[in-house]
Amino acid sequence: MGATFEYNDDDDHGVPILQIPARSRSQRLRITYLRYRKTLLLFGAIALLLYLFRGGEKDSTDWSRLAYVQYATDTHTLCNALMIFEALKRLGSKADRALLYPEEWDSPSSGSDARNGQMLKRARKDYGVKLRPIQLLSINGPAEPGTFKHPSDYGTSITKFRLFELDEYDRVLHFDGDSILQQHLDELFQLPPTAMAMVRAYWSDRPRDSWPLATTLMLLKPDIAETKNLYETLQWRRLQPDRDDSRHYDSDLLNDRFGSSALVLPHRPYLLQTSEFRWDDHSAWLGSYGAPASAVKWDPHIALAEAKLIHFSDWPLPKPWVMWPRDGLTEIQPSCGGSHVASCDEREIWKQLYEDFRRRRRDICKILSVPAPQDWAKYKNETGAS
Repeated sequence: MGATFEYNDDDDHGVPILQIPARSRSQRLRITYLRYRKTLLLFGAIALLLYLFRGGEKDSTDWSRLAYVQYATDTHTLCNALMIFEALKRLGSKADRALLYPEEWDSPSSGSDARNGQMLKRARKDYGVKLRPIQLLSINGPAEPGTFKHPSDYGTSITKFRLFELDEYDRVLHFDGDSILQQHLDELFQLPPTAMAMVRAYWSDRPRDSWPLATTLMLLKPDIAETKNLYETLQWRRLQPDRDDSRHYDSDLLNDRFGSSALVLPHRPYLLQTSEFRWDDHSAWLGSYGAPASAVKWDPHIALAEAKLIHFSDWPLPKPWVMWPRDGLTEIQPSCGGSHVASCDEREIWKQLYEDFRRRRRDICKILSVPAPQDWAKYKNETGAS
């Protein structure tokens, strides 16, 4: 039944006034809902148009031509690589993943640790890693892989030169495996074309205008000729009567080759050394030389949160897969500003990073940490620290 209208009043001229009854509560709610829905649909249509016009295009990047690459020279570095690949998958990286490993591990008669085979299988199956067997390199020529008990020495870092041989990729991103990856670095693949991109070694004791490039993090364009060139340069230097043996390693050679042409990446947020938590002066990391006072503030929690890659570097303390010698920990750990307090944020963060690394090593690689050196003084002497 329709609404009943009443004429129950007159205007000033005696004309009856039509009285329209008020809408019911349900009618008012329905009208409000319809208006609200129309508004939502309108805004939704506008948002969809903006998305299609500005951000709806598919990613045109061919991620199969870009790769994170690690290399292994012994059981420990293989485990490091496996932990990096686990992090890349967990963090949602889109780029390929590849691993260079000793070709000897493919031979049944090599006596390779069974754990190596298990980790290689997991890398391929669980993390989509492309496996590539290679001959390891050292400063003296081809090198044999190390083992769990007898790891490779630093000389095999020359194997890093073989990254340039991966010409199936347009770009390769490599960083040291003794690191914690907190965020993926996919955006680096979108940088302008360059043969090499590296960070500066902000922790260097050289003047800040002479900081070398750090091989800790490298984005490179593969070129097989580069491997041959770098290795021949190394061998030529070894024949010189006045040779400097300290310049036989990867860092010096790559600095000589790319020092004047590399694209320099900012170390913030791409690289933080664990040693930063041990220093009292943080101006190098902050980049605060000559800056206003507002830029000089150090906060260890902010530093930790913003860092995408954290590299373990606390020499002469052993690498994180080796347990701490008691005397070594006392000597090397953050001093908390020399206040002799029981602890401080820097020390807690620093210790937690090591503990997290060892936990992930156990959970992902299924191997325990190496026992600590028994004699700290002897260990320091053997490593050239005393």
